[in-house]
Amino acid sequence: MAQNDETKTGMKKFAGIEVPPDLTKGNFFFLYFNTLIAGMLLGFPAIVQPAFLSEIIKINQDFAGSINGLLQNMSQIATLLLVALVGVLSDKVGRKILAFFGFLIVGGFFYFLSFANGVAAGLHIPAGLSSQICALLSFMPSRAAEFGEFAPGLLITYITRLIIGVGFILTYPQFITMVADYTYEKDRGKGMAMNGVMMGVSSLLVFAIFAPIQKQAGVVTTLYIIGFIALAGAVCTWVFLKDHLPETKAAKPSFKDIIPVVRKSLPLKASYLCALITRADIIVLATFLMSWGVKYGKEIEMTAETATLRASIPMMVMGVLSMVCFPIVGIMLDKWGRVPVIILATSGSAAGMILLFFCPNPFSPLVYPAAVLCAFGMAGAIAGANTLATDVSPKAMVGSIMGGLNTMQPIGVLFFLGVGGYLFDVLGPGWAFLLKGAASAILFIWLLAVKNSITSELKETATK
Repeated sequence: MAQNDETKTGMKKFAGIEVPPDLTKGNFFFLYFNTLIAGMLLGFPAIVQPAFLSEIIKINQDFAGSINGLLQNMSQIATLLLVALVGVLSDKVGRKILAFFGFLIVGGFFYFLSFANGVAAGLHIPAGLSSQICALLSFMPSRAAEFGEFAPGLLITYITRLIIGVGFILTYPQFITMVADYTYEKDRGKGMAMNGVMMGVSSLLVFAIFAPIQKQAGVVTTLYIIGFIALAGAVCTWVFLKDHLPETKAAKPSFKDIIPVVRKSLPLKASYLCALITRADIIVLATFLMSWGVKYGKEIEMTAETATLRASIPMMVMGVLSMVCFPIVGIMLDKWGRVPVIILATSGSAAGMILLFFCPNPFSPLVYPAAVLCAFGMAGAIAGANTLATDVSPKAMVGSIMGGLNTMQPIGVLFFLGVGGYLFDVLGPGWAFLLKGAASAILFIWLLAVKNSITSELKETATK
């Protein structure tokens, strides 16, 4: 039926999204397939890191929260340093080439990660110096002596994850921006929702398939598999994707051009604040829930791989719900409006994180309703902020504005993982989630206060 409609109108569609004349359905398919691969690569550290640190690096579990948080923050530091500049670069050289090289970097250095201890030994990294550095990075310099046995391998792991972070920031933002490049405004909500669906599917695959694989095959084999998947992403990007940059004769924007645009736009400010606070949700949840699972598992004499698998079950639930929520959110964004969806999403995010604070352990039944709330919160916040930002961005600056938007994520994640990791080790795991929930609650209240002003500005923009 859909094919007959296309024949009559001469209009091509992919999943209900109009395909521009110079693009193909195959371009759309591989845009979202590569988004799936990128999402899997972003999710792999959540299941690999706690077991890798426990079984390979053999860290002291008293520091599990701060070490896991900081290890995730290596990617965020790379993102914070480069993402806005990468956004500007993507407007100048195109999205495809950046994503291609990003996949190659990620795959190569995930493979290299398996040799962390061997590299540290080969370089003769002194235990004394490395333990002081690692203890300082965990905000516990007075306990440096307790880091001595595992610090050299941990230091190499930190450096490797920083480089992997560079690969990430070259890769995944390109596919968000390409959704804006590929879609017309009337379908952009659906396009962003499809991007979110792929991220949800990727999360489900990571936790439902690769956590059991890791339990059976071990951490090192899992790292090799990750490297192969990244290589497949590079090939698919190079062969099947096509840049579709906005046609404009205007000069290409620089990073400094973004600031005045955002400063004058309340919708962009709302999008940026939403990204600052809510994009940390999935990272905080995955990092600390997996870390909590491994730590608690050790207390009840459970292997790290088994504990990771069991703690992954709520994340599987979240992945399934994301697949359901993102299409619904896409329809809501186009029919109900961007701002109301974002407000509803932030309320779900706040409630879910606060509920996790009251869970007695990572295997508690209370974790599941918390995951449900966080799934909707993630879907609405990600798709809502992305769509709102692209709606009001000048056409020649979409990549730059989205690069700035993506900069907000690492700033938020650095804070919530850094402070949350410290609270995890000092006060208890639940406090890391409470910190995140309180921030989402504050954002929810602010959005309610400025809702009418944002709506008025959106109407003015639409009439120009």
